Amino acid sequence: MINNESQIRLFFITLVTLLLPGSNAFAGIHTWDVVEVFSNADETVQYIELLDRGTGGNERGVGNGSFTSGSTSYSWSNGSVAGPTNGRRYLIATPAFAALPGAPTPDVVVPLANVPMFDSAGDTVSFAGVDSFVFGAIPTNGTDAFDDTVGIIANSPTNYAGVTGSVVIGGNPSVPFGSGPMATMLMIGLGAIGITALGRRRTTA
Repeated sequence: MINNESQIRLFFITLVTLLLPGSNAFAGIHTWDVVEVFSNADETVQYIELLDRGTGGNERGVGNGSFTSGSTSYSWSNGSVAGPTNGRRYLIATPAFAALPGAPTPDVVVPLANVPMFDSAGDTVSFAGVDSFVFGAIPTNGTDAFDDTVGIIANSPTNYAGVTGSVVIGGNPSVPFGSGPMATMLMIGLGAIGITALGRRRTTA
């Protein structure tokens, strides 16, 4: 039978184990933060980037993480990542993002049922209950992302392997009537038509 002294000793051993920095009880996900979000205008191309801001390097549980937002929630089971994790990034993205030229391979590709991952007009994205990123409307121009520290930045998605890319969504905007080269070409064309018509009139006169 366990006496009171043994129970007290067990309690203190457990408490010390839990409080030791870098112990297995703390290893997992608690220093991972949501640091960057990106979306195009129709919210089909999105990514969420995490960063381990800790110094222990043992937060390997990100491979079995989850996120929630006002739009959806999703959990993944990829297994623990290889350490050290400090300073590393983890990329969660939509299938349309993963298919883009220049996009690094996401660590997690969410199903279409979970797209959009968040509301680009403003949302709160939380990772595993340990960090939340609250933001208002973010850029949807196809080139800029939103960073939790500096705000609007050029998108630079980075996966856990350290591969960084940059994506551009959409082609060049159409040239409006009356501007630049389009206007010049139009005037030349109209001038040619006018000269031809004038020559025909003179011939028949």
